Amino acid sequence: MKILNIILEKPGIIFIITGIVIIFSLISAMNVEMTSGTESFFSKDNKVYQQYRLYEKNFVRATGAIFILIKGEEVINYETFQLMLKIEEELKKIDGLETVTSPASILRDFLGAIPTDEALLRSITENYISNLVPKPTLALIMVQISPMDIEKQEEVAKNIERSMMQLEIPTGYEIEITGTPVLGYQIKNEILKSLGMTMMASICLMILLLFMAFSGVVRKRSHAFIPLLISVSAVLMIYGLMPRLGIPLSEHTNGALPMLIGLSIEYAVQIQNRFEEEIRRHGVDTALRLSIERTGRAVILALLTTVVGFLSMLSPGVPAMAWFGIIASLGLIIAYILSITFLPAILKILENRQKAERIEVKEERSGKLELGLSFISNLTAKRPYGILIFATIVCIFGFYVSPMIELETNYNKYIPQDLPAIQKFNELEELVGGQTTYVVVLATDGVDADSIKKADELARYIMNNEEFIYSYQSAGTLLDAYGSLDKIPESLLNRFISGSTIAIHLYSSADGFEEFKSTEESIVKSLDFLDWEGERFVTGQAVIYTEIGSIMVESQTIMTLVAYGAILILLIGIYRSVRKAVVPLISISVVIAVMNVVMFIFGVKQTMLSIALNSIVLGLGIDFSIMVTERYLEERERSSPVEALRKAIERTGKATTTSALAMIGGFGSMMFSSFPIMRDFGFLALTAISFSLLSALTVVPAFLMVTEKLGEKIRNNKFFGKVK
Repeated sequence: MKILNIILEKPGIIFIITGIVIIFSLISAMNVEMTSGTESFFSKDNKVYQQYRLYEKNFVRATGAIFILIKGEEVINYETFQLMLKIEEELKKIDGLETVTSPASILRDFLGAIPTDEALLRSITENYISNLVPKPTLALIMVQISPMDIEKQEEVAKNIERSMMQLEIPTGYEIEITGTPVLGYQIKNEILKSLGMTMMASICLMILLLFMAFSGVVRKRSHAFIPLLISVSAVLMIYGLMPRLGIPLSEHTNGALPMLIGLSIEYAVQIQNRFEEEIRRHGVDTALRLSIERTGRAVILALLTTVVGFLSMLSPGVPAMAWFGIIASLGLIIAYILSITFLPAILKILENRQKAERIEVKEERSGKLELGLSFISNLTAKRPYGILIFATIVCIFGFYVSPMIELETNYNKYIPQDLPAIQKFNELEELVGGQTTYVVVLATDGVDADSIKKADELARYIMNNEEFIYSYQSAGTLLDAYGSLDKIPESLLNRFISGSTIAIHLYSSADGFEEFKSTEESIVKSLDFLDWEGERFVTGQAVIYTEIGSIMVESQTIMTLVAYGAILILLIGIYRSVRKAVVPLISISVVIAVMNVVMFIFGVKQTMLSIALNSIVLGLGIDFSIMVTERYLEERERSSPVEALRKAIERTGKATTTSALAMIGGFGSMMFSSFPIMRDFGFLALTAISFSLLSALTVVPAFLMVTEKLGEKIRNNKFFGKVK
C-alpha cells in the first residue's frame, strides 16, 4: 500500500495535514444554518403540504401568526381595551407586520369607540368577539407577519418581544407572547444548547467507556483514548462540511453529531486492537501493516454496510431523514479514512518516541471482559440450536406486536416542553382548539350570503355526524352575529373568505394519529356525500399530522426494504455465498424484533426519527456480525468449528465489545438532550446496539456452526440419503 508507506515514512506530514483540515472545518462550521418545524418532513411535491401552504397564503390564519396574551383578574373592561389599543400603536412602529387584530380594534372599527359601559362591553364581547377573549381573564391580540422567509419572521418576533418588554403595563396585568415565529427561534437556541450538552456528554462517556473496556487491551493506558481523537476529528470535519452541502442544523441533525462520536470510533478501535495484538510479535511497521491488512476487509465491509443502511434514509424523499443519513454516512467515511491514515501516523509517532524506553509487553490477563466472553463462547458452542430456537421465537413475537406500536405525529411533542413559547402555545391550544383544527376550503363561483349559508349548513352537518368534531367557525357564524357581510370587520372575515373560496374551521377532540386519520377520512366522506359543486380540500394542522404519520409508516417500510436488499446484494457480491451473506442479516432481524418488543412494552411511540432505527440498526449492528463472521472464517482455516467459534468470540469480542460500548455512549449521550424525540431515539438506539452485540456473539456463531454441520451432512449424503 503506497499510502501506508508514505504514512510510515512521513507520519508528521499526515499529522499536520489533518490538523489543517480540522482548523478549516471549524471555520466553515461557523456558517452552518439552522432550521426547525415540520417543513423538512415533506418532499416538495407533497400534495397535502402544498394545500396547507395554499391555505396559509390565502387566508388570515392562526398558523404563522404571533399571539400576544393579555392576562389579568378581569380583562373585559375599558382599561384593558385601552391597553390593547396602546399595544397596537406600539406594534405599528415595527416593520414587517401585515395586520394586527385585537378585540379593541374590532370594537373601535365596528362602533367607532370603545364603550365605557362595562355591561354593554361585556355583552358585545361575549356575542361578537369571544374567540379573541376565550375567558374573562385572558384576551388575545393576533399579529400577522408579512410574507417573508423564516429567519426574517423570527427577527420580527424578537422585535415584538423587545417592544412589549419596554411597554409600561398597568399593575395587575401580564403580557405574554407566543406563536410559530417565537417558538422557531426559541427552538433554534435550544438546538445549540442541546448540541453542546450532548457533545460534552458523548465525549465524557467515551472517555469512561474506553478507560473501562479498552485500557486493558493497550500496553499504555493513555493510548486507549486515541480512537476518541479520531472520532472527534471526524465529527469536526463533517460539521464543517454541513454548510458546504447545504445541510442545516435542526432538531434532527443536531443529534447526528454526538451520535457520530460513538459510531465513528469503531474503525479506529478495531485497527488499534489488532495493532496491539501484532506488536507483541512484530516491529512497529510490520504490526501496522498487518493490523490494517488483516482488519481491513472486515472494517471496509462494516463501513459499506453501515453507509448503505444510512443512505437508505434517502429513499423516502423526506428531507429531515435524508440530512441525517448523509451526515452519518459521510461522517463514517471520514472516520474510516482517518483510521487508516491519521491513526497509523499517531501510533508511529508514539512508538518512535518510546523506542528509548520500550513498554514492557505483558502477558494478556483474563479480566472480567475476557471471562464474560469466555462464558458466552462456551454457552454458544454447547447450545447453538437452543439459541437459534429462542431467536426465532423472539422474531415471531417482535413482528407480531409491530403494528401495535403507536405513532407520535404531533411536532410540538418533539421539542422541549419547558420552552416559554411552547407552554403558552399549549395553553392557547386548550382555549381555541389549535392543533386539532380541520379546515375545509371550498371553492365557489362567487362569495355571497347564499354560498356562505350553504357552507355553514355543510359545517353543521359534519359537526352533527362526526364523533370527534365538537364545534365549528365559519363566515356563517359571523353573518349570524353581525347580520350582514358589510358589518363584519375585515380582519375577522379574512379568516374565512379569500377571493372566491370559503374556509370552515372544524374543532376536534381527536388526539393521536389514528383519531386524526379517521376524522379526516370521515370529513372527506361527508363532503363527498353532500356533493359540494366546486373544488374542495381538507387541510389544517391535524391533516398535516395525519400526513406525517402516513409518511412515517411508508418511509419505514421503504427504508427497511431498501437497506435489507442493498446490504444482501452487497454481501453476496463480496462473499459469493448466500450463507455467509445471510448470517449478519439474520442477527439484525432478531434485534429489530427485540426493538419492537421494547417499544411495545415501554410504550415508546414511533417518531419521525425513530422510524429510521431499522435502517440504522441494519447499518450499525451488522458491523458486529461481520467482525465475528470474518474472524470465525479466518480461524476456521486452521481450527475446528468449536475452536474457531471460541477464538472468534474471545479475540474479536474485546474490540467488538469496546466498539459497541462506544456506540452505546454515543447514542446514550442523546438521552441528555432536552428534545424528547432525541431522548427516546437515544434510548432505543443504545438498546438496539446492546442487543446487536449480544446477537453477534451468540446468534451469528450459532448459525455458522449449525449451517456448517448441516452442510457437512448434505455433502456426506447423510442428511437426504445417498445421492445416486
